[in-house]
Amino acid sequence: MRFSVLRTSMTLALQAIAVLSQSGLQKRYPAGSFSILAYGVASEGINVFYSDGLAYVGDSSKWVSGSVTTDVTFVFKNSQIIATATHKDYTFDADTFLYIRPTPNQVLPVGFTGNNFDTPDDAKVDQFLFYGRYLMWQNENRLLCDSFRLRDTDVGDIYQLYWDTSNLYPPGFLIPTVKSSV
Repeated sequence: MRFSVLRTSMTLALQAIAVLSQSGLQKRYPAGSFSILAYGVASEGINVFYSDGLAYVGDSSKWVSGSVTTDVTFVFKNSQIIATATHKDYTFDADTFLYIRPTPNQVLPVGFTGNNFDTPDDAKVDQFLFYGRYLMWQNENRLLCDSFRLRDTDVGDIYQLYWDTSNLYPPGFLIPTVKSSV
């Protein structure tokens, strides 16, 4: 009986995958300005924001730990995600890009280039793409990766954004779905 249930479950899963692959989820590139939202830790998507060169998720007005903290909007161009500060008293460098750090077997912070903060040598600022609204990164083998993770901070409902290449689902991290707002 267990084998029958397993076979039925496997068949249903394969059918669901086939339907999803035919559902019209298309690679696309957002036009104009957009926000990046993380889903899965609140009842709705919550914004990615900038603080001292790193990416956080939540209400930036509650984050008091950074010397420079601002909400951001993004523009997608040439597989790069360009960030713009929305705070009236702060302007980003023209080459402020969102980056991930796909270093093998590690979980490392997501951040932003420039603005008087050092960018790590292993940072990647290109090869981003969207499927529907889902933010993905394409590695050197052309595999699509969605390896964002969140970790609690000492401020309630504020999370730091990470990129996970450990493939271990390390404890203490949440697994969000990261999408564009448009």
